[in-house]
Amino acid sequence: MGVRVFPGRTITKNQIQGPCVMVAIHQTAYPRLKKDLKPEELGDVYTPTLADKRFAQRHTQRASAGYLGILIQLKIVQRLGRFAPLSEIPHVILQHIKEACRSRASIENLRNYFSSGAKDRHIKLIRQHLNIQSFDASTTTPLVHGWAMDAAKTKEALADVINVTLEYLVKEQYEIPSYHTLFKICRAARAEINTTY
Repeated sequence: MGVRVFPGRTITKNQIQGPCVMVAIHQTAYPRLKKDLKPEELGDVYTPTLADKRFAQRHTQRASAGYLGILIQLKIVQRLGRFAPLSEIPHVILQHIKEACRSRASIENLRNYFSSGAKDRHIKLIRQHLNIQSFDASTTTPLVHGWAMDAAKTKEALADVINVTLEYLVKEQYEIPSYHTLFKICRAARAEINTTY
């Protein structure tokens, strides 16, 4: 069923959502990893604390690639609110964490770690440690859609709907989904509000 927007003109919900209506990630507050970090930013954000190192040592051997891998994942989640693939993490961050924990693991060791079952086990441990809930498409999407609908009632710009939805995710301690997933949920919620009001 269509929505009347001008006398004699009706558009469908799919036309409202439209494939060409895209909000660039940099127009939102969606957390991203910067490649051009200043030394003080690296130190403040990505240096493992004593508590971080103790956590890693409880779950891995100090000399293993897993030790460096779990610390990298931990620092990335603390910064982004989500896990990131190795390919997304700038070399400068990897190198900083490696030096900070005095690891001898190579990039090849890290590639092996990031494609291993150990990485997946560590993800579960990190979620428990940080008390964050995983983003599960079947159970979390309806919840996030509701938050996006609430945001769309007062925000017209899609970037603002995304930003408010991000705030809900952080406040409720949910892992942040991929930008594409979040964008699709928020776009659908805004379109639904636009056809309702």
